[in-house]
Amino acid sequence: MLEIVVDYREQASELPRILSIMGLKVSFRQLSVGDYIISENVAIERKTVHDFLSSLFDGRLFRQADNLNNNYKTPIILIEGDISITSQILNNPKIYYGALSSLIINYNVKTVFVPTVEESAIFIERLAFNLKKDQKPKIIYKRKSITTDDDQIYLISSLPGIGPKLAEKIVMAFGSPSKAFNAKLSELARVIGPVKARKVKMVLEYNRQEPESSKQFKLYSY
Repeated sequence: MLEIVVDYREQASELPRILSIMGLKVSFRQLSVGDYIISENVAIERKTVHDFLSSLFDGRLFRQADNLNNNYKTPIILIEGDISITSQILNNPKIYYGALSSLIINYNVKTVFVPTVEESAIFIERLAFNLKKDQKPKIIYKRKSITTDDDQIYLISSLPGIGPKLAEKIVMAFGSPSKAFNAKLSELARVIGPVKARKVKMVLEYNRQEPESSKQFKLYSY
């Protein structure tokens, strides 16, 4: 029988019960990294669409992605629900796609989208089935200490073209994400270059209500 380890906080969810019905052995443990451990190399962080978006804004998303990437060869974030609601919640869709690209490029995290808990179960069961049966789930007990400095880096690194190294450079130059976000284009360009600075300012100042033509020719003050 294939075995997976599930975080104890998932006991209230219907997903572990469905996985058991599908023939998987589900063992509940207190996990420090991930929600579903499939093997020594594969771990899943499960999120609803709403949780995915809220974790993006409060910094949890990239902290969790970093923990997954540091401890598992194949880290996965499983996003469950109606993805179309992102356009209703976010004023700027580039924030959403910027986060997805950052997960792939900077954190080596694969993202999987499913509409229902039943399809989450199918994905996890098939994932476990396709892995070698002799691989045992590897549980990570220790989580590295996370500081406010780390959260600032995770927040800034979600911007287009900005990875952890450039994010740290920005924080060192401006002192805080708030000051960096409010900096003039010329000030930002001196730190990360004019091309990346323009992309960042475009995302930060993008207004969905503006006509496309006015957005394309928007001028920044130097």
